[in-house]
Amino acid sequence: MGVAAACATLSALAFEGRVSLAMKGEKGGEQVIDFVTKGDLVRMEPKAAEAAGTAMIMNGAKQEMTILMPRERMYMVMPMRGAPAQSGGSGESTAKIEKTGRTEKILGYDCDEYVVTDKGDSTAMWITEQLGSFMGLGTGNPMGGMMGGRKAKADGAAWEQLLKGKKGWFPLRVVSRDAHGKEKFHLEAKKIEPDTLPDDLFAPPAGFQKFAMPAMGGFGG
Repeated sequence: MGVAAACATLSALAFEGRVSLAMKGEKGGEQVIDFVTKGDLVRMEPKAAEAAGTAMIMNGAKQEMTILMPRERMYMVMPMRGAPAQSGGSGESTAKIEKTGRTEKILGYDCDEYVVTDKGDSTAMWITEQLGSFMGLGTGNPMGGMMGGRKAKADGAAWEQLLKGKKGWFPLRVVSRDAHGKEKFHLEAKKIEPDTLPDDLFAPPAGFQKFAMPAMGGFGG
């Protein structure tokens, strides 16, 4: 199978549309991020007031990220370094995943619960297979460390790494706890809108000027 055919297969399995995720870490304080995804393109828009409309566009095929700054009508392009090779890990993951048999309907979608255990921590994931794969987590995502808690690497927590190899999986709720049962991370889908999206959502708007920063390394590495 050629590269074009492989990309077409990936795109067919990937969710296309808009997703609003609410995330809360160990210190509390909910943050909402809107994701717009199409194939291996992901646009992230933090909804906090201080974000001032800033958006991040990740292009998996090009391994680059574009940061949009609406106030300045400017954008920056930076490389996304290959996370696995940069993570400094000492070998294969020790994480294990188990399907519990429990089910729940979230936002109208049927979900199965899976539990990931890794070094004393446990993460419960409610997964639906009715939407396609969600490409907004892991894969060099610069938000990966925040999503997995303060101990997570830039390429994502153990549960994010496991999701990468699961075609058609979409997590609608993720709850991570430490060895003492204390909640350290909570992710919940608040809104899902499957849609056919135009390509211009994943490019700088007309009239934006490109801003070049001094060399500072890529995100995700």
